Amino acid sequence: MLFNSLQFVLFLALTLVGYRLVERWRTPRHLLLLSASYLFYASWDPRYLVLILASTLLDYNVGRALARTEDQRARKALLWTSIVGNLSLLGVFKYGNFVLENLEAALGLPMPRVPAELPVGISFYTFQTLSYTIDRYRKTIDPARNLLEFALFVAFFPQLVAGPIVRASQLLPQLAAPPRLDPKAIGEGAFLVASGLFKKMVLGDALAHWVVNPMFAAPDAHNAWEMWTGLWAFFAQVYCDFSGYTDVALGAALMFGFRLPDNFKRPFLARSPLEFWRRWHITLQHWLEDYLYKPLGGSRAGPLRTDFNIVFTFLVGGVWHGANWTFVIMGLFHGVLSALWRRAGIPRNLTGYPALISGFITFNLMAFGTLFLRPMSVEDTWLALSCLLHPMREASGVWTPVGALLMVVVFGLHVTPYRWKTGLREWFGRAPAFVVALMLLVTGAICSVFAEFADPFVYFQF
Repeated sequence: MLFNSLQFVLFLALTLVGYRLVERWRTPRHLLLLSASYLFYASWDPRYLVLILASTLLDYNVGRALARTEDQRARKALLWTSIVGNLSLLGVFKYGNFVLENLEAALGLPMPRVPAELPVGISFYTFQTLSYTIDRYRKTIDPARNLLEFALFVAFFPQLVAGPIVRASQLLPQLAAPPRLDPKAIGEGAFLVASGLFKKMVLGDALAHWVVNPMFAAPDAHNAWEMWTGLWAFFAQVYCDFSGYTDVALGAALMFGFRLPDNFKRPFLARSPLEFWRRWHITLQHWLEDYLYKPLGGSRAGPLRTDFNIVFTFLVGGVWHGANWTFVIMGLFHGVLSALWRRAGIPRNLTGYPALISGFITFNLMAFGTLFLRPMSVEDTWLALSCLLHPMREASGVWTPVGALLMVVVFGLHVTPYRWKTGLREWFGRAPAFVVALMLLVTGAICSVFAEFADPFVYFQF
């Protein structure tokens, strides 16, 4: 059940109506949302409900056990039970076939295969449940009150399959509190849903159709200028796709009275790689920083150890994206770049340079790194990179006026003042119901024109 489908729109509307009917009663409203969330997840493959239930039961019971003991040995054993259990499920189903294929190639011996496709969203909810256990071990949050609320925290459908990665401290208190009967939430949530679908279907999918997919269909057929600007287009497509999904997730959650954390803050305006990672996939970066980088010692253990901590954290972030050598390369690229950037003493926001220059340098570095986010073979990735060595090659014609226009629109919207979007969102929160309904109808009509270009959400593969 994709966000960019009529099926999801109907599902969201029916769930919202049902929720409004039972929102006064705590258990019924949680049961309704949990049932809807499991139905949403089962629409891909009902068998994978077993995995999300396993993670839920494991971490709920570990959290309860941590509340009953102060013995440090026992607490560490419980923590490692959660870590090993969750990462084992993630490792088998996400990385099992990758490891087996590489062993088969290295040893020349036939290897079995994991008889399953990648369970959608497993990377996101695994990190989400792990954050609860680690925070319980650190005693920074209270234990979940009951299994129903904890299961809903894990499986809440707006952010279940592609984030943002929500921590227990952010969502569990909202689940426990009485629902906020705020009529503004419907209008603001509808605006976010509409803007997210527009970004995804009209901008992201159209860029993929007109520029990105044709370019990567023949990765060695372009000259350097086409490939480089094609990387800009792919960067823009991924942003529109993923931030569009996030807007839909935040908007859908807001309609039920829940506020989820932002995941993007206009990353194309970053003036250094370090600033970029404070603006892009924010919840993943915060998770890696709090649960990996800082426990490794952060920047407190000397220059060499700090370099290692940075590179290793980015490597884990790269591998988190998927079982492919290109994701390993992506993690190493960003890790080494960040470590060198920090070691060279370059000002973190390049304040000594004009914003246009520092922003252009940063954008191109990040666009180059995005190439490794595309799930291609190493060979095809190398073919794409080799195009950058041929500036005089005859143009392949991958760029068309439509593609160029789409890029202008994407960047034009990206650089508009943030307060404009905030103000428009607040205006829709105060608007009459018929105005909100009209906006949704117009957005739906526009998106339907681009429906033939529809692609799956990029981050569903992670």
